[in-house]
Amino acid sequence: MRKADIIVALGLMLVGFIVLADTIRLGFGWGMSGPEAGFFPFYMGLGIVICTFFIVLRGLKTYKKEGAGKRLVAEGGLTQILWVLIPAAGMVLLTELIGLHFATVLYLGFYMGVVGKMHWFKVILISLLIPSATYIVFDKLFLIPLPEGLWGKYLIPF
Repeated sequence: MRKADIIVALGLMLVGFIVLADTIRLGFGWGMSGPEAGFFPFYMGLGIVICTFFIVLRGLKTYKKEGAGKRLVAEGGLTQILWVLIPAAGMVLLTELIGLHFATVLYLGFYMGVVGKMHWFKVILISLLIPSATYIVFDKLFLIPLPEGLWGKYLIPF
């Protein structure tokens, strides 16, 4: 577990350094008309680097003192992680193909029906009502189009 803490903190620190490098390229100072393009991202990246530095420092200190600690994933825990990860990755892929609304219908239907083992009437009702309400609120009322994917615009007739 402590190794994972250190590795994740180092990965986030790398992200912070990448942000810092890019904001320096953009300009992170205060210009004639206010903050330059990289002003706020620079300080966010700096905050990430500083915080992750202390996390790595604490993780290394604890690792040297107490050892590696417990396993990151307990016995049999990988199956539970995959039951969350695979449908979520499938939803992302489906969103690219059929759009967010239809991918949400399939995701909710699968997750509630198969993983949650809910009654199929509730599954069908909820997995149709939530994406429909989202479509009406965002696409029709607020005029904010959500991702349609490659084929999504052909699937919604109105």
